[in-house]
Formats: sequence, structure tokens, C-alpha cells
Amino acid sequence: MWREICLAEFAIMKWNSNASPICPPTKMTSQLKKTVAFLALLTAFIGTPLLQQLHADQFSDHIEPYVKKFCIACHGAKDPKGGLDLTKFKTDRSVITSFRRWNNITTFIQSGEMPPKGSPQPEIEESNAVVAAVNGLLIEEARKHSGDPGFVPPRRLSNTEYDHSIRDLTGVDIRPTRDFPADPAGGEGFDNTGEALSMSPNLLKKYLSAAQQVADHMLLKTDGATFAPTPAVSYNERRKLTELAIIDFYNQRTVDVSEYVEAAWRFRYLEQDKDISLESYSKLKGLSPKYLGLVGQTLSTASAGQGFMKQLGAYWDALPVPVTPEGRPPEFNELMSFIEFGRKTLTPPLKGLIKSNAGNWPIHWLDFRAKTAAVRDQFALEQLESDVLINVGRIPVYKDDQEPYSMYVEFDRGYSSQDGYVVIKRPLFSLAQILPRNEQDETENHKVVSLKTILEKYHPQLAAKLKFGKHPANASEENIESEWLIVKTPFHLEIPFTTEMQKELQGKHLLLQSQLDSKNSRDGSVFIKHGNGQSPQAKFDNQTTHLIYADSEAASRLSESVAPFCNTFPNRFFYVDAKRGLAAGFHLVEGFFRDDKPLMDKVLTDAEIRQLNKLWEELDFVTNRTETLLRGFVWFERSERHVLHGRDWDYLRAEDPALVTAEMLERFELQYLEKMGTPAKPGTEEERRRVVEPATPSEKFDMVHGFFEDIRAGLKRQQEVLAAAEPQGLSDILAFAARAYKRPLNDEETASLQSLYQLLREEGQTVEQSLRGLVTAILMSPEFIYRYNETPKGKGIVPLSDRDLASRLSYFLWASVPDPKLLESAQAQQLAHGDNLQLQANRMLQDDRIGALAREFFGQWLRYRDYLEKDPINAEAFPGYTDELRQAMWQEPIELGEYLIRNDLPITTLISSDTTFVNAVLAKHYGGEVQSQWARAREELKKHIQVTGQAQLSGDELDAIWFEVSGLRSQGRGGLFGMAVVLAKNSGGERTSPVKRGFWTVHHLLGQHFPPPPADVPELPENVHEGEYSLRELLNAHVSDASCAICHKHFDYLGLAQESFDPIGRFRTKDAAGRPIDDAVTLPDGETAKGVEGLIRYIQEHRKDEFVMTFCRKFLGYALGRSVELSDQPLLDEMQQTLEENDYRFSVLVNKVVTSPQFRNQRAQDFVTATK
Repeated sequence: MWREICLAEFAIMKWNSNASPICPPTKMTSQLKKTVAFLALLTAFIGTPLLQQLHADQFSDHIEPYVKKFCIACHGAKDPKGGLDLTKFKTDRSVITSFRRWNNITTFIQSGEMPPKGSPQPEIEESNAVVAAVNGLLIEEARKHSGDPGFVPPRRLSNTEYDHSIRDLTGVDIRPTRDFPADPAGGEGFDNTGEALSMSPNLLKKYLSAAQQVADHMLLKTDGATFAPTPAVSYNERRKLTELAIIDFYNQRTVDVSEYVEAAWRFRYLEQDKDISLESYSKLKGLSPKYLGLVGQTLSTASAGQGFMKQLGAYWDALPVPVTPEGRPPEFNELMSFIEFGRKTLTPPLKGLIKSNAGNWPIHWLDFRAKTAAVRDQFALEQLESDVLINVGRIPVYKDDQEPYSMYVEFDRGYSSQDGYVVIKRPLFSLAQILPRNEQDETENHKVVSLKTILEKYHPQLAAKLKFGKHPANASEENIESEWLIVKTPFHLEIPFTTEMQKELQGKHLLLQSQLDSKNSRDGSVFIKHGNGQSPQAKFDNQTTHLIYADSEAASRLSESVAPFCNTFPNRFFYVDAKRGLAAGFHLVEGFFRDDKPLMDKVLTDAEIRQLNKLWEELDFVTNRTETLLRGFVWFERSERHVLHGRDWDYLRAEDPALVTAEMLERFELQYLEKMGTPAKPGTEEERRRVVEPATPSEKFDMVHGFFEDIRAGLKRQQEVLAAAEPQGLSDILAFAARAYKRPLNDEETASLQSLYQLLREEGQTVEQSLRGLVTAILMSPEFIYRYNETPKGKGIVPLSDRDLASRLSYFLWASVPDPKLLESAQAQQLAHGDNLQLQANRMLQDDRIGALAREFFGQWLRYRDYLEKDPINAEAFPGYTDELRQAMWQEPIELGEYLIRNDLPITTLISSDTTFVNAVLAKHYGGEVQSQWARAREELKKHIQVTGQAQLSGDELDAIWFEVSGLRSQGRGGLFGMAVVLAKNSGGERTSPVKRGFWTVHHLLGQHFPPPPADVPELPENVHEGEYSLRELLNAHVSDASCAICHKHFDYLGLAQESFDPIGRFRTKDAAGRPIDDAVTLPDGETAKGVEGLIRYIQEHRKDEFVMTFCRKFLGYALGRSVELSDQPLLDEMQQTLEENDYRFSVLVNKVVTSPQFRNQRAQDFVTATK
């Protein structure tokens, strides 16, 4: 009967015009289809019972005789070559159980490589017969159990799955498994298989530590529980989180006054789009409509005012019509100088708001901060000065080749319509920048010399012209000293320095004690500008001084007129200290102060105001701001200021829990008022509880009593918010549990978690600590840590529940928990119906989380995922091989993988893509056209951002962006070939390794298997550049041994074709020793291929089926989380056929897998595999 079978097999070969004299490998897709068709025909022809009879004695009739005759000499029990002992196989079942090994055996028989040359050789008919016997046996077994979902045991989450699940449950990428041991690989080489992911006592401890670490990120906020990007347990951690959120809000809304003034100017002169509203224009420019409207209103009405406002209006009206979309004319700069001068001289001065010394009384400082914050947009009378010391500058050391040098002082009319007089009291040159305190200080320390003395010595005509000691309005004016100088506006003073004069005065400062003439200019206003080395250029700058009497009528008029200006241009919009952030500024006391009234009133929208208020409420609540301030205050007053000393204060302790009670606060306040010398009015306890009044009204009483009232209000507010947040927080954590368990909680689970919470509260844990305890318990539950299915009783194959199907799909595509949409479909029992599963899968392929599939599946299959941990390169031998470059190299194939998935490209893109993705560091590493394309893409994005008015990106941010580049094939790269990470991972420490690169190509990419090399195989030298021979020559010598060549001939040529790339993936034309690179190779069919381009063409034309078959096997194994079994072979054949019919698109493969019986079903509890 086997004669008929062999004849039929030869008929198949004849049918296949491309068949070789010996049957091609049965794992080839086309041949498998023909073999299956043949068996089906054979079954119909001779009957199923007879076929079963034939199969029953395949091993003894055909396999065993062949093995004994041609194989056992090398592969017997004693010292078997390649570790293959064929004497272990006794029955058909033993062959079926080791189907992978027998597939490899038949491959070597089919190729004619086994038996090896020099050994007895079988006839073609004998080899074809044994191959047909093995194939028939395996195919029939595969058909019999086709669709079997296989054994998928319960297992813990892999490290990646745990990290991703935590990320998606919390919204924070915590990665708590950083210190876990690496997961072992199993199945098809992946770490998501049940047989590999066991649990040990030590690992269980790590899971507990990880759960606690995640719980430390849980934060109870005003509206419930959430998870913070950093731990949120200590006060400093909580303060930093909430404070930085507010600071980030402020920084995103920093007000550049000049941008608003420019926008108001351009909006004023818009000739096109006249219908555009101010609000639309503001949004187009990324500005606040509210503040732009205020700026425009103030500037457009300024000319109708008096004094300062009239000058402001003149500057505004002097602006020309904009002629270009960018750029600012000189008139604009003059306007901005005037506005900034007004902000500096009319609004309150900027004061230091942080005071670091023990004498800083917190209550007084809070009052000071409140008063400072309240007047930022108001006219400040304190800014007006009538007597100012002006330092014109320091006279530089004389140099022989210097240009002529002068000092300049200009006096001009200010906001008054009249000229004014300025009295300069004894102008002088001094080594110091302050006036001398006495005569000794003047002569010995400051080395003072008067301006009059110097001018009379070097410029007598100028001295006479200035008329020192004389008043221009009244020469007989008394009370004017001889060295005083009185000037009337406008007045321009230039003091030229002769060589000798400069040598005498070099290193000294010109000091002008300038006072507005109280008699002749009581109602005056004068601007003073000065320049050292050049005449003042700007009309208003930081060196412009304004003289005016604060109690004059001019000051009163100025105060009335500039109110709109001060309201529009406050001295600050908000205050954040560069070092202390939002701190109130106390010494050694934690406290915050909110100083943002101008921003709230003039810039923010209603929605932004609500957002900012919410952030401050969260800061108050999360940091327990009021109680923290109170306890810090008590400690400070007792320990630093030593105010609360004595037995009378022994009851008061910062750490006392009773400190926040109403009784304690009342006692503390009354005694503290007494201590501060401003006691409360005597009264009964009930009267004082209603109201505390001063015995004698005073500002200090109001400050102290106000402080305690704020403390009471803050403590009450904290308790009210906590009372509302607690039940919401518990509800949030129960919802968190449902997402972690990937299903709704049942009543028992809900009650159990609620009981645990109550127990923790009764033990004295805070609300937040108790909620963290729940998080830890949830993350330690097998419902989260483990993946297992709800398996019903029975002996057959049953569908997965919708819940388990959702979990399988999400962990397959995302390596994480199902998202709400997937859970919703599962909860509605709709996921397994119709094409819902496919629709969900296609949706998930477009989600950002699909990066996990690109990283985990491609990375583990193609052995680059662990590159960062197992980098073989000696970095010291390659300058520029930095961690940043290594990270970019590792990321590149992930970027290509995501691109393939999202765009539903053919899976063959991996071997032939003309496109890749690079960032700045990788583009520089590759150089050439890759770097040029990346640079062009970077510039195009930069221009696009500018044109569209988007937020500008820094240079580092632009450099980090991955851009698509193409034309790789013309540059010797393509697909995975030429990727730096693949080349480096398969190199030696300092040299390339054609063996590793070739083996990676043929074994991992194409799926061909080889026995391990003998233990005594000599290694090639590490530093081949120091030797006489090239790497190719050394390799040729190595494989001259026939026992080595039998394997090396399958992959060495594939590695040598990649020799144009050095160990870290840079293109090269010479090796490290300066020898020319030879990347031309002879292919198995005798043809020649050169470089990566030739390698890609060879695989596309001759070995694409092997790549596709390997891809399918690996993909199915990854999806099912187990080894591919013989019963999966029909599905693998369907996958390959479906890909071939659909241009090899990735989504086709995904849909084929997720709709397969293996993916959708499971074995029941009592399932027993049928055996022959």
C-alpha cells in the first residue's frame, strides 16, 4: 500500500513544475496545501478505515527502517551528533509528540543534506517514502485535532503586562517591576506563556512591594481618589505635586505685555477681515481676549487724558500702519519703553517677599503679603520721589587708543506743562557709590572731589557757564552753597574728559544728589536721564529718574489720571518665587500665599478662573494647608522667636492632636493677644465664643484675630471637603478594583473591600492611608495578578466568556487591561457576537497602546527588545556610542513596527521597507541622506509651528521628534536590515559578526533550525583589525571543516552581505584595519548578491514563504500565550493563504487569529486529548 502512496507523492511532484527530485519541505505553504489535498483525495479513494490502518504502522513500516539504515550510526544513543538520539523514538505517538524535531529532520532529508556525504546514501524513493510517512502522520494528527485551543494554564502577569496594566489603571507610568527578575521566555520564545511565568515566595514579596509602591502614588483630592505621577505620601511630596500644578498653570499664562500691545496695534489697523472679532483675533494669536480688550481700550483712549496719559496716547497715535506681518518699528519700541517706565514708577515697587530670619513674625508677614498683593494694579504714591541720588557711572581706566569720552546728564519736563528746576547738591566724584557720612569718610575712604573743582581745573569755561552756587531764576537766592548746581529744564549737560582729567578720576563715580526745587518747582515734574560714554538714546529706560513731590497738586493730578494705566499694566500679574515657589515667605514655617489678583481679574476666562481656584483648593486640601500652618506657627513661636515661653504655655504643643480643637484655639488666641499687648475685651466664655473684641482697637489686634479666624475657617473647610471626598474616594477605589479585575465586582467583593476600609479606619489610619491599603489589597488579589479563564466543567471545547475574551484580546494587542469600550462590549455579552470582536481589534490597532505589540512581539521575536540590558558592544571602542544613541537605536524598529500596524502595511515591510524613522541623534549616526531628510523635516515643522501660531518647541524638543525618512534601499539599508540595533545586537564587542548576523537572519527571521555548535569550536579573534587576515578570510578558514560547513553554509553568506555596516550600524567601505569591505556573496543557487539590497531581493524572491510562515507561527504563539501545537497547523496554513490573498496586510493576520477557534475557545475542566 505504501507503494501507492509513494507513487501518489511522485505524482504531486510532477504536478509541481518547480519541485526538486526530492520533495520540498512540507512546511512550505504551497506544498502543504497540495499534500492536504492529496490526503483528502486518498481518503476518498481508499476509505477512512484503510487510511487509519496505514497510519497505525507508519513508524515500524517506514520510519524506523530508514532511521536504522541511514541515521542511527551518527544519531544513536551513544554520543549522538547534534544532540539528536533517534533511538528514543519507538512509536507513531513519539513522532507526533516531537513533531517540531521531525519537521527539522524531514527538512534535512528533503534538502539532501542528510545523510551527509560520506555516509550510505538512500535512493530518492526511500527518502521520499520516509518524508511522506512522517508528513502523513503529522498532517492527519493536525487534522484530527484542528482548532484545539490547547492547554493555557493560569499564570501571573509578565513584568511588561504588570507595568502596562498599572499604567492604564492609574494613568501614571510607574513601572513598579523595574527591580523584578527578568521574565523567562517560553512557548514560541515569548515571556507571556503560562509554563514560564511561575510564582515564588521571593517574587510574591516583590509583588507586595510593587503594590505598596503603586499605592504610594494614590492621592485623595477634593473630588475623590486619583494617582499622582510621583509618590504622594510625605508632606514635601504632596506639596510639590499640588504646588507645581499651580506653577505650571501660571507659567502657561505668563503675560508678555509687549505681545498684547503689538496685537492691539495690529488689530487697530486691520484692513482685511474687518469682520473678525477681537475674541477671534485673540485666539488666533494665542492671547487672552479679556486682556487684549483692556489694553486696546486703555491705549485708544489715552490721548484724551492729561499728563502721563496724554503722553501715552501720543506714543500710541504715533505708531505707523503695520506693513509686514512681523517686526516692530522704532515707534513701537518707544511706546513700550514709556509703558515699562510707567509700570516702574507709577505702580508699587517690586519688593522682596521671602524673609529668611527668625525675627520674621508670620502673622505680620501674612498681613504684609496681603497688602502687597492687593495693590499691584494701583497707583503707588510711595513711588514718587523729589530727592534722589543718581550715579551717572564709573569713569573707566584710561587707554591710549580710546575714543573721546564724556558723561551726559539730561533734564526734561516731566508730566507737567511747566519747566522745572533741579538742585544738585554738591555733585562730586567718589570711589564709593554712596555719599560720604562724614569728613573723614570723604577724604580717606571715598577720595571725594567736587564736580566744580574738576571743571574749574580742566574746563573753566564750562564751569563758568554752569554758574555753580547761583539759581537761574534768582541769582540772589540764599541758602545755595557754592558747589551746588541748579538747572532748569530742558537742560543737557555733557562733561568731556581730557586725558589728564580721566587719569585723575579713573575708577571714581559721578554722584548727583538731585532734588526738585521745593520753592520754584513745588508743582513740577522732571525727568533725569544720564549716560556714561554716550548720550542717552531712549527717551525712557531703566536709568530714567522722575522727580515730583508726593504731596503736590501735580502728584494729585497724576494719581487721578494714571488709574486706567495702572489698572491695565500692573507691576506683576502673579508672583512665584524663583526658589520658594508659592511659599508665603516665613522662616522655617510651611505656608502658602496666593498672589494672582491681576491675572484673575484681567487675563483669565471664567473657565480658567474655575480651574485655577480648583488647583488652589486641591493644594489647600492635599497639604492640609491650614493645620500645617498652625502647627508650624506654634513651633516657630516657641522654638525660634521664643515668644511662647514659660509655664503658662506648657499646654501648647505643635504635635498635640487637640491643637486644632475649638477650645484649644480659643484659649490660645486669648492668651496670645494678651502676650502681644493687645488683649481681648473681657467677657463670658459664651460671649467670647460668639465674638472676640479688642479691649482697645488696634491694627495689631486685627492682624492677630484675623489670623486665628482664618485658621478656624480653614480647619472647618478642610473637614467639610474631607467629608465629601471620603465617600467619593472609596467609590473611586472600588471602581479601580473593577477595572483591575476586568469585570464588575460582585456583592461579596464589594463588601469585603468596604469592611477592610472600615477596619483600617478603626485602627487609626487616615482616610487616605486606608484607601492606600485597599489599593494594595486589590493589586495583590489573584484577580489582578493572575490571568485565568472561567473554565466550565466538561470534556469538550467551550467558548471563552466575553470577559475572558476581552482580557485575552487586550493582553494580546496592548499587553494591558481592557479599556472601557472593550469592557462595555464584554459586559453586554456582545463581544463574541457577529463581527464585534474584529471591530474591537481593528479599533485597538489604531490606539497608542498598540506600541506594546510593536515592542513586545517584534522585539522578542527578533531578539532586540533586551538590547539595552544586553548590549554586546564595547562602548569605549566607539566614541559617540552614547546612552542617548543606544536608546534611539532600540526605539527605531518599534517606530517602524507601529507604522506598519497603524497603516495596515504588508508584514513583508519588515524585510523590504524603504522607509524608517529617526530622531536627531540617530539621523546623525546614519548620516548622509537620512540626516539631510530629517533636518529638512525638522525645519518644515518649525516653520509650520511659527505660521500656525502654536507654542514654540525648544531645540531639544525638536531633536527628540521622530520623522519619517525614505530612500533607504538606495543607501544600502532597508527594513530591519541596516537598522543599527539589529546590527549591533548581532556583533562582537569590537567587531562585526557575519555568523551572528547571518544566523539571526536565517534562524529568527526565516525560522530555520540548526543543532547547537560543538563545545570545542574555536572563537574568531575579537580584534580582527590587528591581524593579517580579513574577517571573511578567517571565516572561510573556519568553515573549511565539513562538520562546520554543514551549518555555516546556511547563514554565513547572509551575514557577509551585511558587512558594509560596522558593529554599531554605521555604513563603511573599509574595515577597522583599512581593508576594503567585500559584501558580495554567492547565493545557494549560484547567483551573486551584493550588500543588503541584494540580500533583501534574495529573500523576497526565494524565501518570502519562510518569512511569512515564521511570522505566522510566532504571531500565533504570542497571541495564544503558548507553544504552537501540531493541531494549529491547519490554522497556520489558513493564515498564510489569507495573507497571500490580501497583499500580506497586517490587519488580515490579526483578524484571522482573533476569530480562530484557538483564540475564542478553551478546553473544559475535564478535557482529555484523544490519542491513537
